[in-house]
Parts: sequence; C-alpha cells; structure tokens
Amino acid sequence: MKVLDRSITAWQTGIILFILLFANKILILPSLLYEDAKLEAFLVPIFLFVLELGLIFLFYRIKTKYPSERFSDILKNHYGKFVTYSLYVLILVFFFCKALLLYNVTYIFFRNMIYKDSGNILFLFCFLPVVNHLAIIGLRVIGRTAQLFFPVIIFISLFCICIGFFGINSSPLLYQASINDVFRSCLKHISAFGDSIFLFIFMDKIKIQKGQWKIVFSFAGIAMLFVVTITTVFILSYTYTSFMHPFAIFEIMSYVKEFGGLGRIDIISMVLIIILTYFQLALYLKGFMESFHVIFSKIDNIYSVLTFNIVFVLAVNYVVLNLSKGVIYGETILPYFSIISFVFIPALVVVMLLKKRRKERKK
Repeated sequence: MKVLDRSITAWQTGIILFILLFANKILILPSLLYEDAKLEAFLVPIFLFVLELGLIFLFYRIKTKYPSERFSDILKNHYGKFVTYSLYVLILVFFFCKALLLYNVTYIFFRNMIYKDSGNILFLFCFLPVVNHLAIIGLRVIGRTAQLFFPVIIFISLFCICIGFFGINSSPLLYQASINDVFRSCLKHISAFGDSIFLFIFMDKIKIQKGQWKIVFSFAGIAMLFVVTITTVFILSYTYTSFMHPFAIFEIMSYVKEFGGLGRIDIISMVLIIILTYFQLALYLKGFMESFHVIFSKIDNIYSVLTFNIVFVLAVNYVVLNLSKGVIYGETILPYFSIISFVFIPALVVVMLLKKRRKERKK
C-alpha cells in the first residue's frame, strides 16, 4: 500500500492545528476542570495553552532552521538511531492512547444522548472505515478536506458560544480555589494538550512561505480563544452544578433547545462533535502511521494501519466501558505521556537549535 503524503500549505497547516487544539477539549474537560479548580477552572487552559504556544514556537524555530528536512533525520544526525527510535515509539504510543481516549468520550456521549442500547460494534463500524480512509489518502487530502469543512466548524462553534451566553444568569463568587488547586488541575489534565507535536512529525511536508507564519499562529490563537470561551461560558452557566454536566459544548445549548418550531437546535452541536471526531481520529492515526513508518521503514505502510486497527479494537473492549473509567484513564495514565510533548521534544529541539547557532557563529 502506497501512501502519498504531499506537502500542505500554511492555511491547511493552520486548520489542522486548529482541529488538534480544539477538538478534544470541548466535551468533558470543562466539567473535570471545575471539579478541581472550581470557578477558577478557566485559568487552567490558559496556563496549559502557554505551554502549547511554546511548543508551536519551537516548531517555528526548527522549521526555519531546517526548512525541508524530516524531523526523524535531524534527530538521527544529532542523537543517533537509538534516541530517535525510542522517541518515535513513545510518540506512537502517545497518539494511540489519545485516540483511545477520544473515542471513549465520543462513544459515551453518543450512547447516552442518542443510541442508548448500542454497543461498540456499531460505533467502530461508523468511525474506523472513514478514519482509515482519511489517513491513507494522504496529508494533503486531509488538509483540503479540513479546509472544506472549516467554515462549518467555525460557524457552528460560534453559534454554540452565542447560544451559551443566554444561559449565563448569575454572578458567581470567584476565589473559591487556591493556586495549588489550579496547579494540580493543570497536572491532571495536561494530557488533553500537547497535540501540536503532530507538526514536528510532518515538518518536511509543511510548506510555509515567508510572511505566512502569522496564519499558523492565528489559527492556533483562535482555537485557544474558543476553548477558553467555551470553558468560561459553561462554568458561568452551571456554576456550582458544573460537575453534574459532563458534555460542555452540548450542555451550554440546553437553555435554548427549541426555537421557532424548528425543533431541537442542540442537535447542531452534535454535528460539530461528529466532524471534529472524524478529523481528530484521522490525524491521530496519521501520526501513528508516520511514527510506525520511521521505526519500521522497510515494511509496507499497510502494517501500520492494520496494527492500529487490531490493537484499537481489542483495547476499546477493555477501556471503553463507562465515563468514570475513561476519566480515570485520562487523569492518571495519560498525563505521564505529556512528558513527550512538554519535556522530551522541547529539550531535544532546544539542544539542536543551540548546536546550530554555535556552528553558524563559527562560520
């Protein structure tokens, strides 16, 4: 099987980055943040997005220094094959675990809201064929498809946020949580962040002309603003009962369920969740495939897809059981993998940039 990953433009890169930063933070995360940080929960994504911005800035720095080289080749030249393969094994597991959690949350949401008697088989049948196809047809096609759906994503997101403002009818008291509570919440939920390492893996396929970096950072900023706004609107709408409402983007529309005889308009948020889930899972699978190909470069790409699907189907039968177990999985296991995004990769990149600067000074 041949996978053609052609280059993507700055606009496509920005849209993909928007999806990575936005998609997995608008369902259960705001409710979980309130449990730990109360009304100051909106500070948690702000603090963690600062780390995310630092990661994107490091990508900008290394991309400008090595505009056409693969990240894996740069690592091999500086650290050798052992460090490179070890890092890519961790990245492979990182993307797989993130995909598992995302599917878990989405499955529980739709089963509770719509298909109460359905099992994993129906959802796997709906998700996996489309996700596999998106990942196999190539990175440029994913970027173009994301461009096509992006106006819909923006419109529905803005619509949900505007509707959510109608639910704010109180003035809650702040300073209910200490700075330690906010810090602990950051550590527990840091696994929802760090997806921008996807850019490092495909850095040789990203073509950004001079003056276009503002496009990438603008899309990242919009995604971060949307996440913080949705979290804030959700917390201000439900205040002290926020922990009882696990699905934020859906719950903030519950105050205006019907309008003008059109029926339930909160269905619109479900459309957004479906679109984002397909793209997010496809990007996770794409990251998994690329990491697998770096580690096992001499075997066909079909084995990376088969490995992901087989292990994924087996894993969901043990992990995807209920929301509480999914939350425990996301709060106790996944945070350790954030070391890859916020420690290992930044440290390796900073050392490479320092070496590059020394060589330039000597010349």
